[in-house]
Amino acid sequence: MSIYSLISSLLSYVFTTIIYLFIFSVIALIYMDIKKTNRGEEYIDDPDNELEELEDEDEEDEEQRTVKYIPPSAKLRTIKTRESIESKMKASYKIGEKGAIIGRGKDCDISIQDMYLSVEHFQIWHEDGIWYIGDMGSKNGTFLNEIRVKKVKTLHDGDEISFGGLRVIFEED
Repeated sequence: MSIYSLISSLLSYVFTTIIYLFIFSVIALIYMDIKKTNRGEEYIDDPDNELEELEDEDEEDEEQRTVKYIPPSAKLRTIKTRESIESKMKASYKIGEKGAIIGRGKDCDISIQDMYLSVEHFQIWHEDGIWYIGDMGSKNGTFLNEIRVKKVKTLHDGDEISFGGLRVIFEED
């Protein structure tokens, strides 16, 4: 076996691995997009009986409670730094029940003009009572509590998110 055939075999394994990793990352992005479009609504029951109680006209003894929809919401509170001032960031950004895509693109839900952000840098969404964060293939990365977000991670009240030299605190309402 010559050295050239050995190198050729080794390179074919390396390129095959790279192709599989690329396919895996594309599938992960498609999965995140599908989950983003299939976000459900969250309904809660009223444990303190503060919701309206309706009497049934036919049966006066039975009372029905209504179930009130409370949309999930959160906000990103900006940590003031030189970079955040230069990027003209707001003091906070509201995130509704549909979540938000954050980046420098004009079509983003939260658009921040910073040269270190990707057009679509990361996204935050709410599903089954849990907030999630996912990097959208950004070049400079997204960090949750100083750890790079490589896959989807859960968010908790008070978590620090860093992206492109900017920092925000996630606050659940």
